[in-house]
Amino acid sequence: MTTTAKRRTPKQERSKAKVGAILDSADHIVIHEGVDALTTTVVAARAGIAVGSLYQYFDGVDDIVDALAERHAERFAWQLRNVLAGRELRRKRDAANAALDALIEYYRDEPTFRALWRGAPQLTGAGFGDASATIIAIVTEALVEQGLADLDDPAFELETQIQWSIAEGLIGLAFDRSPDGDPAVLAHLRRLFDLDVVT
Repeated sequence: MTTTAKRRTPKQERSKAKVGAILDSADHIVIHEGVDALTTTVVAARAGIAVGSLYQYFDGVDDIVDALAERHAERFAWQLRNVLAGRELRRKRDAANAALDALIEYYRDEPTFRALWRGAPQLTGAGFGDASATIIAIVTEALVEQGLADLDDPAFELETQIQWSIAEGLIGLAFDRSPDGDPAVLAHLRRLFDLDVVT
């Protein structure tokens, strides 16, 4: 996910409210009409603002999609930190499975997140690269704090990359097959997550 450098960060409450309205409108469009239905004109109209006002904060659809992805990444990061906070971990897989459960729950509960993750890359090139890095960093932090991981261990770094790649691909497949996540695919994913690449 790349944040456009030109995007104006609102400081006043009125400006923050406008940005919130723009993103909420875009969110609604993505849920009900799909990512490819987003245009600046439609988003501005649904937000009840002039399209010129939208361009004060966003350079275009790509920038809006990036901001939506960023908002979801921040929300999920907060949720994941809460899931792992204070949890006793006996093995690395305990943290990986906790993160997996949280991601599946968020994916199931947030249709915009699903639509962006699956649809945005084809539309705009936007993705969840930074979100992926954040998720891995949160899990790694929890493991390091409990003495279960070493940041300088290349085998551990490879393990996290493998587990994320597995999760990303199979969660996408599960929710492509069913709005609630295909149980057979998710069961297969859980079996894979019960195996540590490095014990």
